[in-house]
Amino acid sequence: MKERIIFFTVGLLILTLGVALIIKSNLGASSWDALAVGESQMFGLSVGTFVFINGIVLIFINSFLLKKRPEILAAGSILLIGALIDFWLSIVQSPEALILQIISLLAGILTMGVGIAIYLQAKFPASPMDTLMVAIHTRFGLNLRTSRIISEGFALSLAFLFQGAIGIGTIIVTLTLGLVVQYSFPFFEQLLKKWQHRMPKKAVS
Repeated sequence: MKERIIFFTVGLLILTLGVALIIKSNLGASSWDALAVGESQMFGLSVGTFVFINGIVLIFINSFLLKKRPEILAAGSILLIGALIDFWLSIVQSPEALILQIISLLAGILTMGVGIAIYLQAKFPASPMDTLMVAIHTRFGLNLRTSRIISEGFALSLAFLFQGAIGIGTIIVTLTLGLVVQYSFPFFEQLLKKWQHRMPKKAVS
């Protein structure tokens, strides 16, 4: 359990840092975050608040896709994610030079994807946004990359309606984030297994 808690905590910290880096690049946020940014600008609440609100709605959508009861405990995960996003947004600065904006965007994609792959290993209630990817993967038998593109595309259409932070970066994130998750997920899955098998031996010695 200790290993899972560490993976969950570290994963969320890395994930939300990636979200902030992408938003602050000013080249366009990921689809779900572009939606939250648009809602924030339209209604005056923080980005993290709308990440939480959107997550609550998705909990019920995921329940329908997976044919399960709504995973109410996932609300705790999305509440923490929203709070951490607001935290990182208050720290990360927006770069002015185009090359620094591009670096911020690419670093954000890599960081966000790795963070997702890490915290999913904990098997705790996941972010409803990421659960949507898994729900599509499970329901329709698609790989994680394709499932991510579908879920991001759904959010992108909503982001357009709310005049969200959409730009070239949004398209890049939509097409590449799932790939980062897909290739990094097995690595961290094996890492957690090795760690869990090694811990009892240390305890005995």
